[in-house]
This record gives sequence, structure tokens and C-alpha cells, in this order.
Amino acid sequence: CPMCAGALVNGRVDRLVYGSADYKAGAVESLFNVVQNEALNHRMAVTAGVRGDECSAIMKAFFRERRKKKTTIVD
Repeated sequence: CPMCAGALVNGRVDRLVYGSADYKAGAVESLFNVVQNEALNHRMAVTAGVRGDECSAIMKAFFRERRKKKTTIVD
């Protein structure tokens, strides 16, 4: 997310490694690219797609289950 990516930049992290991109709201090499933005004072190396298929499957399963558990608020 943009806030997490901003924290990585402000923390001057040298390298980010992740598995599954978020093309709808991601902040690294997807919707935004915060960690490589030349307007900011720090950039980092990015390694993407590490065990990407597995990570993507885990994320999809998590949100599928979460949607099933939605509750209705009753007054």
C-alpha cells in the first residue's frame, strides 16, 4: 500500500522482496511506484514475484473466506 511503501522509503530500506502484486491498489511496480519515485529522497532495489503463484493463491483464498464471513448490521 502507499503508506507502507512510504514507510519503507522513510526508513531507507535498501531492498524490498515480495511475492504478489496488487494491481488495483499497489504502491510498488503496479498502480503506483512509490519506492522508485525520483521526487523522493530514497529509492530501493525491488525483487518481485518471489513464489508469486503461491502468494497470489494465499491472498485470493484469504479474501474469498473474508467475503463469506461478512455480517449484516442490525439495529
